[in-house]
Formats: sequence, C-alpha cells, structure tokens
Amino acid sequence: MKSWKILIFNCLLLGFGLTSPVNGQELSVRSGLYDFTNLTTREFYVVAPTLLVGYDVWTISRLSFQVTSGLSFNTSKYNNDRHFLYMIPLFLTADYHLPNPLARLFPVIGGGFCLMQKIDKNAFLQKTHYGMTYGFQVSGGLRYGLKTGLLLTLDIAYNIFIPFTTEETNINGFLYSFGLRIPISGNH
Repeated sequence: MKSWKILIFNCLLLGFGLTSPVNGQELSVRSGLYDFTNLTTREFYVVAPTLLVGYDVWTISRLSFQVTSGLSFNTSKYNNDRHFLYMIPLFLTADYHLPNPLARLFPVIGGGFCLMQKIDKNAFLQKTHYGMTYGFQVSGGLRYGLKTGLLLTLDIAYNIFIPFTTEETNINGFLYSFGLRIPISGNH
C-alpha cells in the first residue's frame, strides 16, 4: 500500500510538470537494467529490470531539469522461498546537452539527486521490509535525433545512495537504459 502511495505521488508530481508549458519540454520513456555494485546485493538480486518515465520541467539553452520516476523489480530464490525487491525511484536531475552542430548524434552529461523507496518482501520470514534512501546520481548518455522529432536515448547513470541505517540493503549501482524522448512543446 505504501508503494502505491509513493507511485501515485510521483505520478502527480510528474503531472504537475505537464501543466506549465516551457520551451523545449520533452517526455522520456526508458527501459533498462539496474546493476548493483555491492557484491552481496549483486549475488542475491543480480540485476533489476527497470522502467522509467521522465519529464523536462524546465529547459534553458542546453540545460534541462528533469523529474523521473518508475519501477525496478527483481526476485530471487533463497531456501526454497522467493524474495521480491521493488525499488521506486525519484530522480531530480540536470542534463547538459553538449554542442555538436548539425549532427543528429550528440552526448549529454548530468547529475542530480535521487530518492529510492525499497520494498523487500521476504517469503521465508513472512515479512516485508520498507525502506527509504536518498543519494546522488551522475549520468551520461547519447541522443540520436530522428526525422520525426523524436530522440533515441542511450544512458548510463551511477547512483550513490546514503542509507539511513547500516542494516539497509546497499543498492548503489549503475542504471543502463534505452528509450525515447518525445517533444511535448516548444522549438526542437
């Protein structure tokens, strides 16, 4: 129930950004894999498939500020019982589009803050652990402009989380994603 509230809040926050037109706004839809860098977490959960939706809430020149949310999920079997890990991220990032005149392919670098709701459902102990963590994100990627105005995206981001307690699952990791950026308003 708690995860639904957070997901609804994230969608409302994303929807709020859609109400104020700004030049160059884009909606992004991406899918990818979340790769944990902590050896214990990686051994247990391997990687988590991820789906993300983002929106540029403000754009000025080559700098854009984006709000992104989504879902990462994985399950693993331990002692004949299933463990489920749900991660609901909220990323607030600034991306700088590096100049590449007259080219359809251009790089992007960025960084920002991240908030992650974690739900770890343990069937063996018949418990569900809820946790929240925050941290920072450093990202880079490539954009390829299609003739239709859409952009294909290929991104990699490294998330550094600061857990509230040392007992928390360490979910630092790389997020590899591929998707589309769809122009909503403004000049592109």
